[in-house]
Amino acid sequence: MSSEYEQNVGKLLAEKYEKYESMKNDPNVPKYELQSLLSEIETLESLYDNYNLGMNYFRRAKGGRAGLRE
Repeated sequence: MSSEYEQNVGKLLAEKYEKYESMKNDPNVPKYELQSLLSEIETLESLYDNYNLGMNYFRRAKGGRAGLRE
């Protein structure tokens, strides 16, 4: 089960990876652009991982959020 958030972040991550792969072999691309792109990829990976870690508790818990309100 994945949320719309996970799907969108995953899609962005795939696009950034593709862009990086095409740019890293081009000698005309400045290094700062590659570094910026790597930073974006790292940030997206962190967002994806942090969301998953936070949501895993609720996905595994019996009753989901209902137990928190008691």
